[in-house]
Amino acid sequence: MPRLAPPTWPVPSDLTASCSCGSVKLRVHGTPIAGVVCYCDDCQEGSRQIEALPNAAPVLEPDGGTPYILYRKDRVRWSAGAELLKGCKIRGESASSRMVASCCNSAMYMKFNDGRHWVPIYQARFSTPAPPLEMLICTKFRQASHEFARDLPSYPGYPLKFMAKLIAAWIPMLLSRRNT
Repeated sequence: MPRLAPPTWPVPSDLTASCSCGSVKLRVHGTPIAGVVCYCDDCQEGSRQIEALPNAAPVLEPDGGTPYILYRKDRVRWSAGAELLKGCKIRGESASSRMVASCCNSAMYMKFNDGRHWVPIYQARFSTPAPPLEMLICTKFRQASHEFARDLPSYPGYPLKFMAKLIAAWIPMLLSRRNT
């Protein structure tokens, strides 16, 4: 079966992502870097841990993937409830924390402790319609017993296309820091 092109739509320049109960909200500005579904072991385990919290909404797709919309860090602003966020690490030495709204245990975004320039926000946190997904990454970790939930290009690791998008987003941030 031929692969379908990823859905396209004009992405509004400002979007809001919020927790299930609406107490925690963040605003994003501009076009996302990418929309991905990640199947890596860490995303699967982190999503399972969040789903095990009391009253938590599902995070994993039926096929084991976790959908994220990636934005440049400088384009994400908190508009409400930042004090309600708590970090969840899958291991004590992890370079990332999955940030959860403690009011309703909604997975909000992933925070990196190593200075990465992007923020993966859980796609489910955006109101409908959410920014579109473009690719499936790290599919070598998915359970073979499940069919992919989406008909998107899939890659066993981090494809060059994905890395190029990250670099292309980083360059304007680097240049703006040099000009200040």
